[in-house]
Amino acid sequence: MKILLVFNLYDTILRDWNQSNRSLESKQRRRQSIVKKWGSLFLSGVLLFGSMGTAVQAETVTDAVYDRDGKATVAVKTFKDLNGNWAQEVVEKWAGRGIVQGNKQDLFLPKEEITRAEWAAMINRVFQYEQVGHSTFTDVSQSDWYAQDVAKGVQAGYIQGYKDGSFHPNATLTRQEAATVVSRILNLQGSGETSFTDQIDIKSWSKEAVSAAAEKQIVVGYSNGSFKPNSAVTRAEAVQILDRAFSTYGSWYGQEGQYGSKDKKEEIQGNVVIGASGVTLQNMTITGDLIISKSVGQGDVFLKNVTVQGKTYVYGGGENSVHLEDSVLLTVIVNKKDGTVRLVASGKTEVHEMTIQTSANIESNGTAKIDKLKLSEALPEKSRVYLKGNFDTVDVEAKSINIQVPSGTVTELNFADSAEGTEVQISKEAKVITAILNAAVKMFGTGTVEQATVNAVGVTMEKAPNKVILGSSVPSGTTVQIDGTSKPVTSIPTSNVPYGSTGSSSGSTGGTGNSNSGSPTPGSPNPGNGGSTPSPSGQYGSYEGGSFFILGTEEQAITATESVYVYSPRSGNVYATTQNIDGKNLILLDEAVKAGAAIKFPIVANERTEVPTAELINHYGGLRIFVLDAMNNSSQVNYYNVMDGPDKPLVQKSTSMSGSWVSIRESYSISFNRMIMESELGKLRDYILVSTGSQTPNFVPLDPEDEISIKYNKIEINPKKAVLGKSTYFKVLEGAVSTTDSVYKNEVYTTSKFISYTRPVFVDHPTEWRIQEPVGTVIKFTLDYGGGTVYFVYEDTYGTIANFEKEVRDGHGMKLEIPQDIEGKVFEFDTKDLQPGKYRFYMANGYTIYVTLK
Repeated sequence: MKILLVFNLYDTILRDWNQSNRSLESKQRRRQSIVKKWGSLFLSGVLLFGSMGTAVQAETVTDAVYDRDGKATVAVKTFKDLNGNWAQEVVEKWAGRGIVQGNKQDLFLPKEEITRAEWAAMINRVFQYEQVGHSTFTDVSQSDWYAQDVAKGVQAGYIQGYKDGSFHPNATLTRQEAATVVSRILNLQGSGETSFTDQIDIKSWSKEAVSAAAEKQIVVGYSNGSFKPNSAVTRAEAVQILDRAFSTYGSWYGQEGQYGSKDKKEEIQGNVVIGASGVTLQNMTITGDLIISKSVGQGDVFLKNVTVQGKTYVYGGGENSVHLEDSVLLTVIVNKKDGTVRLVASGKTEVHEMTIQTSANIESNGTAKIDKLKLSEALPEKSRVYLKGNFDTVDVEAKSINIQVPSGTVTELNFADSAEGTEVQISKEAKVITAILNAAVKMFGTGTVEQATVNAVGVTMEKAPNKVILGSSVPSGTTVQIDGTSKPVTSIPTSNVPYGSTGSSSGSTGGTGNSNSGSPTPGSPNPGNGGSTPSPSGQYGSYEGGSFFILGTEEQAITATESVYVYSPRSGNVYATTQNIDGKNLILLDEAVKAGAAIKFPIVANERTEVPTAELINHYGGLRIFVLDAMNNSSQVNYYNVMDGPDKPLVQKSTSMSGSWVSIRESYSISFNRMIMESELGKLRDYILVSTGSQTPNFVPLDPEDEISIKYNKIEINPKKAVLGKSTYFKVLEGAVSTTDSVYKNEVYTTSKFISYTRPVFVDHPTEWRIQEPVGTVIKFTLDYGGGTVYFVYEDTYGTIANFEKEVRDGHGMKLEIPQDIEGKVFEFDTKDLQPGKYRFYMANGYTIYVTLK
């Protein structure tokens, strides 16, 4: 087993000394007495190491210390009692890395001896051991400061204890024991012979290890030629030994920057440690392990064309993420204790196996591939795991966690019998091909599950899978809760929904008239262009943005069976589909083409390309068109309204309301199934009536300054008054509009009630809808309408009230019940108990605003 060498001497080494009323001299006498009691029993089962990584020469890398956000700054740390000491340089080196610390008096105490418990703590910090095993030592209590470190040592396999079941945590470590540990960590082989004058005093069990460490000059003798194998190891000696061991072990990248060749791939022997935010490794093959350490904090790490032949341990990284671009990783273990890490695989990245042990956001974009993802039993209950993109196999072993799948495809989703109580939300843009349910789990959301095999009692689903199979390990009468109703598995009908379809209908005239499924979001700037909307640079608005590209189109609406004409700044393939899929899901896209739910044509950059749609859609509906370039990068998706043909009468189809938090304005549209025009030129306003502020409609003419227009198949209304209130209706009188061939006119139509969006405003940032504050800040806000509930939850929380409530119960968010009378009132969310991350305000029929907690 290969392991990381990152050394961290915290002041726990001094804990016994600081808590004792005895003098330093009396403590030293006590330790010397302990040494006599346990003598040379160290190897007989106390610190036994298995086979470790091969010794290698390290790469010299600039070091740094880190702030709480993982930002790297070069620094030199000095201690009052080190001036002139032989170990001054090496101690200050590790202190400059942010690893070695002194006490509150800024003393390092280089001559202070180290106990076995302190050594275990040191080893864990050096090698980044985080997994906690089961410790049963008779002399280690769970209340002892070192209990967790001993348990980690047991799990890692280097602590086994004595035959009588004890550990002797307060016994002093000797030099030959330290040499034995280091030799076994580095898998050093020695002859058993040394040139030390006191070689006869070296115990037989440590002779080979001492000789191996001496040959590598990890341990050295004194000026008189002796080794003093039974002498205690001091703090200064411990740092020196580990520094020399690290120079044999691997490479340390401790300062923000880019490392690796720009034009060819190089081999890095041994293990690599990333100890700072903002590190980019490129064009490397790492023969050992890669460790992204805790020191990265909430920052970012980038791997570009990196192959890791050992394991990759992710102990640090923030919400912006660990980025894997065109990289190959055999095994990845995600175990960040403090907060949630986001890991994004893109390009040609391949991850053969990934194990998640703490809350995480995992994204697999484009052609990136994650073969097997395991949600380990080590995940604490109520943990959140966010899976976006395409995954071959996802094995869920964790109990009572929350899994969110907003988009993409999971080919095989397996719930082990240990996963009882786990909930998974599958959004309408996500798909699960096969689900194996061996535990009582809950599956929410409107996404598609092609096939589910039920092997447990107590399964709950919001939406029935297309096919349900009763497993052989449960009774024939086993039931499943489907949308609140208990149904025998054998009675659930098989659906014939085509592959790639969500099975939902388009358009709605019910509810509030808002066509959006979630809260409206303030207008966000386009990515990749400094936050501004790109100016057209090609035919009909096609645009090459470097990190993105936009298609140009001649029309935004067509009549059924007509072709669409597209311009792209890049060559590749153009896709058209009626389904809710895009270029991020290549597996689903290929299947949709095979099933006839999408069509595909080659496209040449900057040339007019015809996309025939007759075989794809021949009636009113929607069409999505996008291009994948030669590297399978997707353009932004263009949306088209497809109208019924001339044989269809004019029918009102849907209504919608849109708003802007920034401009505080609302607009309304009424859509029809065909292209429309005014029946009487210039008289449309006379056919539209409005009712505001009354539960029972009381219609009056529009204000003369209200704007009204026709666009394709829509009547668009932009009132002079920015916000019309909580009860707004429109009535379209008969004959207001006609089809463009003048054959059909509309019938009278009254909209459902529109309700103005509630607008939350930050008291301390009244002109901003996205702010950043430190954890612990009290977020104050006001509202323009009373009533309802305001939720403060993670930004990526799947958008249902049930999910928001669960986030609150699990301690990942908060909520406030808002009274009807809010005049002059200020509301607050205290964030002291939340983790750093990206959050949002949510309320039904309200604007969404955002808070990033640092």
